[in-house]
Amino acid sequence: MFRKDLIPMLLNHPMTVVEISRYAEQPGKDTAEDLQHLLQSLKHTEYRPLIEAATCKKCGFEFSPDKLRKPSKCPKCKSTWVTEPRISLTRR
Repeated sequence: MFRKDLIPMLLNHPMTVVEISRYAEQPGKDTAEDLQHLLQSLKHTEYRPLIEAATCKKCGFEFSPDKLRKPSKCPKCKSTWVTEPRISLTRR
């Protein structure tokens, strides 16, 4: 899958890295790398990324929006009940 193909898929439609990798039929690591590169190159386009950061469902800790993959556990309460970050795009 080409990185430019991710733009229409994510436009106003939040998705996780796992959902994107299933759709693209490629490993999650490759998808995360493609997304990271796409987010860096969006600075020069009409699109703006919206990232819903991963959060701990037990204590409410919010992870950095820089992390695109699901963290394994919460650093605050050590719970593994963590939501995946969701990525979408909007027009400026």
